[in-house]
Amino acid sequence: MLRFAVQTSSENAATIDIAHAYLLAANDVALSGKIRLGKNGLECKPETRQAAAINLECELKDMGRLALSTCLLEQRDEPYALMLELARHRIKLFIAKCEDWQIWDHPAAADALSRWNEARLFFTAAMTTQDAGQADALSLKALIAGLKASEMLAVAQAQVGLHRRFGVKAGSKMILGVRVDPRVVPASGAASAQAFDLISIPLSWAQIERAPGKYDFSSVTPWFDWAAKSGKRILAGPVVDLRPEMVPPWIAQKRGDFGALRDGVWNFCGAVGRELAGKTGMWNIASGINDNGWWNLDLGQMVEISRRVVVGLRQARKGVPTLLEIPEPFGHRVASREGAITPRALVDALVTDGIHLDCLMIQLLVGEPGPAQLTRDLLELSSLLDSYRPLRKSIFVDLGAPSSPAATTAGYWRTPWSAKSQSVWASRMFSIAMSKSHVGMVLWESLMDVAPTASRNGAVDEKQIAKGVLKSIVSLRQSLAEPIGPWKPLDSPSPARTAATPIDAQGAPLDAPK
Repeated sequence: MLRFAVQTSSENAATIDIAHAYLLAANDVALSGKIRLGKNGLECKPETRQAAAINLECELKDMGRLALSTCLLEQRDEPYALMLELARHRIKLFIAKCEDWQIWDHPAAADALSRWNEARLFFTAAMTTQDAGQADALSLKALIAGLKASEMLAVAQAQVGLHRRFGVKAGSKMILGVRVDPRVVPASGAASAQAFDLISIPLSWAQIERAPGKYDFSSVTPWFDWAAKSGKRILAGPVVDLRPEMVPPWIAQKRGDFGALRDGVWNFCGAVGRELAGKTGMWNIASGINDNGWWNLDLGQMVEISRRVVVGLRQARKGVPTLLEIPEPFGHRVASREGAITPRALVDALVTDGIHLDCLMIQLLVGEPGPAQLTRDLLELSSLLDSYRPLRKSIFVDLGAPSSPAATTAGYWRTPWSAKSQSVWASRMFSIAMSKSHVGMVLWESLMDVAPTASRNGAVDEKQIAKGVLKSIVSLRQSLAEPIGPWKPLDSPSPARTAATPIDAQGAPLDAPK
């Protein structure tokens, strides 16, 4: 068992929430177990005796409501101090990324290192004091300073990486995309959609095949026609999405019958290929089939469904690139679902089976209620993207954050979500993503807010008024249309530096001097 002492008496104490907490084993693999918060503190009972960590939401002054982890800890009866262990993990992650990025001695990271040293000193003081209340207060200071240092480091690495990648070579003409909602007619969002290089058009199996063998593509045809006339490349899909609202009722009635699902997918993908292959620049073959959220599959069935999608689509037209969407890249709900596997395990299985994937799309959506969109700090997100580099595949990054608070239980970054914080977060994450050589494109999750849905992560509101996030990410995309020159300090004027000014200004740490 893991036990944690939680200090609640201090006015400055952090607020923790275990509603979406989960346990982790080595290599950040989710671990089955029970978590309970009571008057005796936080108790975690992993199903095995191995070392484990806990990830839980923590609301911190000046930093927001973030999902944070401890280091791996040996199970014991004596309680660990929760704030101390959260701070320890943050300090350790900072060191690991400095080593990974080889940025210890780079002047861009000087401020981050200074703040990290402050966190280290607070942590050392917390370790040595005999007063439990004082130790907790010092641990909290170490955690906050460590988070600030982490985000400063992530931004610094992004700036260095951008200048390394685009210093002498401009970005490609396909850097920025957006996902549209077929319920929004092109006339409403076309003006804003023109600013993007690629249009992602979801396909709803439930909408297209309402009856077996009866296909109606009228729900998506307007956007396909608009994109073709506007010269925009199309990413179609996900073609298969096994959430209940995306599966036709006549298939849903047979839930658990893999044969019915397999045959239905084959027929549907063949029809999609015949209708849309000539209009599509890339297929998004599937989303979330590894997580067993509603329809349980074993690994062999996951591979078989993926193969049938790819083959069914390519029968109509060969050579169209394929992409797999990963909606929950942290895999935090895998341990609680029978047969579920991590996204990386699915990708490895598909590659081993000879199913070709040209790209992966990693969804980084934050700020909405529920475990799928927990808000995480910039260094955590940057580190996740790094973890996909060894796969040697191009990565698309799908970003999304709301422009207003979605719910009291939803996480937030720095301050409660607003149009301003949405814009700043998007700018930081665009820079972080595009600084990585294996990332080929950034997509914004939603072109327009659609009433009456609660989500407000559109680049345009329901009145067709552009939000600040649209201007920010389009400006960043335009700044990469030309080489931005070598990295130089912010106070070093040069033509190359001026070309990169939008990136630098948007990417500067929140607590940087004005």
